[in-house]
Amino acid sequence: MMTANHSCLPVEVRTAVYRRALAQGYLNACKNLGITVSATLDELQMTIALELESFYVRRHGPDAGMEMACTMLGDMVEPDLLTAPPRLTQLGVTMMDELFRSQLAAASRITLH
Repeated sequence: MMTANHSCLPVEVRTAVYRRALAQGYLNACKNLGITVSATLDELQMTIALELESFYVRRHGPDAGMEMACTMLGDMVEPDLLTAPPRLTQLGVTMMDELFRSQLAAASRITLH
């Protein structure tokens, strides 16, 4: 995860692309499993930014923290995101489940009653 991510795109753009792919991949995975997610794509992206990305920025400062967050998000989606629908890696599944566990539990309680 600590390798430098060399690209002609600014880290903010790469992070936004990974954030969107991660959110969409999570929605796709939940849909395929028959799990209803009450959050929209935009809400998922905002939560990813506020919870995952900001963790690294707070700990390591804006520059290093954004690079680390970008790398982490990149590790959470399959590398073919530009040629195939976004899919999560096992790390992505684990992290997203942890991040949205309470929302999924609340949604399942609502649908059961």
